[in-house]
Amino acid sequence: MTDATPPRMEDNPPAIALGEHVRELTWSPDSRHLAAALGSGEVVVVDAVANAIVRRWPAHQFGVLRVSWSSRGALLASSGEDRRVRWWSAADGALVAEHKEKAWAEQLAWSPDGDRLATGAGKALKLWREPGFCESTVESHESTIAALTWRADGKGVATACFGRVQLFRLGEPKPYENLALKTSHVSLAWSPNGRHIAAGSQENSVTYWKLPFREREPLQMSGYAAKVKALSWDRESRYLATGGGELITVWDVSGRGPAGSKPAQLQGHPQKVTSLAFQRRADILASGCAGGAVWLWTPSRGNGGMPSAQLQAEITSLAWSPDETRLAAADAEGALQIVR
Repeated sequence: MTDATPPRMEDNPPAIALGEHVRELTWSPDSRHLAAALGSGEVVVVDAVANAIVRRWPAHQFGVLRVSWSSRGALLASSGEDRRVRWWSAADGALVAEHKEKAWAEQLAWSPDGDRLATGAGKALKLWREPGFCESTVESHESTIAALTWRADGKGVATACFGRVQLFRLGEPKPYENLALKTSHVSLAWSPNGRHIAAGSQENSVTYWKLPFREREPLQMSGYAAKVKALSWDRESRYLATGGGELITVWDVSGRGPAGSKPAQLQGHPQKVTSLAFQRRADILASGCAGGAVWLWTPSRGNGGMPSAQLQAEITSLAWSPDETRLAAADAEGALQIVR
């Protein structure tokens, strides 16, 4: 899929019924399969080429919160409402290891090289080098970790909690950037080049920091209609796409940055935007809304976008395959759509 050959809805295969609210999607490194975390407690693996379910199993008691597929291919990791972090064999769904946390591990993600797993449970950030064996723990967060993301080179992790965003290098217990701001952060996005980081807030705003941050105050972009949970950077680290209402607001951080500039606003969704995902191969932004619509945009070319899929409920997850040829979209009623 490229920006020269946009998909048409009639070309999509039928949606797959997974039967339960989908909380997260994650692709296998070969772009053949993807796994879905379900509110029922199951993990489901789907063959994206055959457009069929391969296997499903009860991964957690109650719901699955997060699922992430290692870029090395052999392991899936998941966390659930039973306070367990579990590692699974991607080949057959067999349990490899597990750990019980003191709180829900609401944040979980493999490093880009698949070498480490990062988890955020309550106020604790943990890095796992091997399944079930914790390499390091940082328990200095003042409140629950609300968002977590890896630096693109895998050499650092960023976390967001109430009042601050912190950037950590591997093996160092103290943050090398401590970005304090009295607000409730709900989302976090680190640019691919590592020079920009943005956080969405409960107070209907986005905070932007240029790294290393040496100013007195960060830049706050306010005026959104709702809390900003959807954020995504483009491949060149120039455009930051943000949700927070029916419009998609795109900030250009090139040159002197977004301060004093007027952002682009992409209009087309009939309801609140819930998911955003930039493609890494071309200037294509995927978006999903509360009404189940999935659109594709080319922000560098202006406002023009086109609907590419229509599900029946709120879009809960969007994920591009690692080879960037497919987009997966899932909704709150358990439908999974592959956009080719």
